[in-house]
Amino acid sequence: MLKFVPCLFCLAALVLSGCGDGVDNSAVSGTVTLDGAPLEGAVVEFQPTDGRSSVGVTDAEGNYTLQLTASISGAIIGDHKVTITTARAASGGEGSDPLVEAREELLPAKYNEATELTETVESGSNTINFDLQSK
Repeated sequence: MLKFVPCLFCLAALVLSGCGDGVDNSAVSGTVTLDGAPLEGAVVEFQPTDGRSSVGVTDAEGNYTLQLTASISGAIIGDHKVTITTARAASGGEGSDPLVEAREELLPAKYNEATELTETVESGSNTINFDLQSK
C-alpha cells in the first residue's frame, strides 16, 4: 500500500493544477464594434509572443469569447498581438449544409494583416472590447 502513496500525491497535484493541461491561461471575452455598431462574424485572434493563439468569433451583438483549444477557454497570460478579420471564403452548400457566401474584408489592414492592436491578458477574467473604425 505504501508504494502507491507517491502516485496518489502525483494524481492530487495534477487535479489541483488543472488536470495537467500545463497552460497558464485566463478567460477573455468582450465586444467588437465597427463605427459604433456590433460587428457580427468577425474572427478575433490573440497571438502571444510565445505559445498557442486563441480565437473567438463574434455573434450578432458583437460578443466574443476566446478559446485556446476546443476544450480550454481563454488565452495565455501575457502580451498578445491581436488580429480581427471579417473576410471569409464561400463554404457549404452541399447536401444539407447551408451555403455560406464569401465576404470581402470589411476592416482596414491595421486591424488584421498589418495589425496595430496589442493587448495584455492578466490572471483572472479579462473583458477586452474593441471599438474599430472603418476609416
